[in-house]
Amino acid sequence: MNIPTSDDDLRSRFSSLLGEIQSGLETMGSLVLENLDRAGIAMAESRLDLVPEIKNADLAINEMYTRLDTSTFETIARQAPVASDLRFLVSATRMLYEIERSGDLVVNCAKMLEREGGFPDNPLLRARIADIVAAVGSVFGQCVTAIAELPADAGITLDAADDVVDDLVSILYTEIGQQADEIGLTTAVALTRVGRFLERIADHAVNIGEHVTYIVTAKFPNAD
Repeated sequence: MNIPTSDDDLRSRFSSLLGEIQSGLETMGSLVLENLDRAGIAMAESRLDLVPEIKNADLAINEMYTRLDTSTFETIARQAPVASDLRFLVSATRMLYEIERSGDLVVNCAKMLEREGGFPDNPLLRARIADIVAAVGSVFGQCVTAIAELPADAGITLDAADDVVDDLVSILYTEIGQQADEIGLTTAVALTRVGRFLERIADHAVNIGEHVTYIVTAKFPNAD
């Protein structure tokens, strides 16, 4: 076992730990993004065969969450970080939660599809859900990039990008209401919930962006 024997060795090990956590956050976010794409295909094409794959993919995300969360808290306890390092580690615990919860919401979309035995062959609604998935994927992809690059304006940028998702979800709700007689009340409720799940994934991405801004600037966006 290699035991650090100097201040330089200790700092090098600490920097390595921070890098591992940051890399883990990025990887975990990328796994959520991949599963979101998978769920988008499943919903757009009523691919019930993809539901088990979506659920299984989330298991790896949950495992990473547990491991990284433990590592982050252990690093805080053992290294006594200060300033930007402490901000990063504290924010990492929150970002891990936001990513893990986003993964759960992807699975919730798949469960809605499964519960309904597939969504109706309604081109308008399927196209709208596909548009929302693409918009959410764009926002979440930007948050994954922000984790890797730590831009100071991440919070503001992601908040603006989220407006597109909010607008599309609002349109979806209106269209579900207009199509309710055709698709039935149960399916209308299920699609409404899917819209809400997708909207929340984008909201989690915005929260991650705000933490990135906090790490870099020591302030949350619009905190003044």
